Amino acid sequence: MDYGIRYVAPSGIITNPLPPPGAWLEAYHPEAHKGRGNATWTTDPARAARFPTKEAAYRTWQASPRCQPTRPDGRPNRPLTAYSVSVEPLD
Repeated sequence: MDYGIRYVAPSGIITNPLPPPGAWLEAYHPEAHKGRGNATWTTDPARAARFPTKEAAYRTWQASPRCQPTRPDGRPNRPLTAYSVSVEPLD
């Protein structure tokens, strides 16, 4: 069984347009925009990024870009955590 990351609500300050409620993460590039990341969302579960385990999905949600692993305040830079998500089965 594969798992996907599903958008629930914003959990921080987001300057980009928000995905529709219930959208699935389609792609995530943590290095984009000088470490601010870029996420693509889809309402089609067939296009969702697939993870072999819940832990793998969670690690992606927590991923820090190599080009900017920390924020100016010294805390980890984890751009995707600006979104509250749930990890759900796709199959």
